[in-house]
Amino acid sequence: MIRKLVTGIVITLAAIPAISAAALTSTNSTCPPTTVAGTGDWDAEQLANVQVIVHLGQQRQIPERGRVIAVATALQESGLRNLPGGDRDSIGLFQQRPSQGWGTPAQLRDPTYATGRFYDRLTTVAGWQTMPLTDAAQAVQRSAYPDAYTKWEDEAISLVRQQAASHGGLGPGCSMVLGTAEPAPRNADGSWPQEGCTIRPDPTTGFGCVTPRLLHLVRQATAAGFPTPNCYRVDDHGEHPKGRACDWMMTPGGEASGAQKTHGDLMAAWAVANADRLGIQYVIWFRQIWTQTEGWHPYNNPWGGDDPSGWHTNHIHISIQ
Repeated sequence: MIRKLVTGIVITLAAIPAISAAALTSTNSTCPPTTVAGTGDWDAEQLANVQVIVHLGQQRQIPERGRVIAVATALQESGLRNLPGGDRDSIGLFQQRPSQGWGTPAQLRDPTYATGRFYDRLTTVAGWQTMPLTDAAQAVQRSAYPDAYTKWEDEAISLVRQQAASHGGLGPGCSMVLGTAEPAPRNADGSWPQEGCTIRPDPTTGFGCVTPRLLHLVRQATAAGFPTPNCYRVDDHGEHPKGRACDWMMTPGGEASGAQKTHGDLMAAWAVANADRLGIQYVIWFRQIWTQTEGWHPYNNPWGGDDPSGWHTNHIHISIQ
């Protein structure tokens, strides 16, 4: 069973004043409280991808049926995860193939781009609004298993309606969605530049150094309304002394709870949703670790004991590639 990271948390803008419009967009101050939640056992990465599909569908005025088809398709193709590979040259949320004209590998690694391409093709299918879900999905995907999509229809309907109610169906102008970070620079072939710890001093601690890509991540997280992190540390044997990791404290004391925990859950979801744009290698938060290949799974604390820092229940750790 997949463990949930964001689950049943009710928040308001007033409850978390540090979150800015860039991280959690609310276009109307009179919007009622918003729920960040899922149906079933879905983690932060999966819910973030549902948000992308639903929000982009709303922006494009795609009817609910189209959003349901898109979510059901992503459930079947990737389990709602932005996969780095798949069958032959398939990639991303919808397992689209560059060789079939969907886009470049770099483009298809972006869930927003991949979702847009899915909607582009879906809306060219004659009669898609009234045909069975599996037929509409198959007309777009051309899968070797054309009947596989139908089993996800009920779950997709629940996810789409829950997200629409939470992030856009609350009244005129009400919309709350995870923000999109500006991509960090890549090489022409889509790979990440090899960067050293060259930015001195580390602006978050005043000593040591960080890589240019980590500094970009810090600036994007700050613009999104998350707290100033501590990056360079000489007392760490991992990524910190290399200038490739930062810690974002959600509480100055023990284990985060209440609004602090909610803020951490939102930042973890934001980091996962923007991992490919920012070159994030892994995220650790509240006894869980997220990686590109495994998604969220239990974190093995190498120090043991009950220290909140060891279990990352008071701060989020992010390392870049």
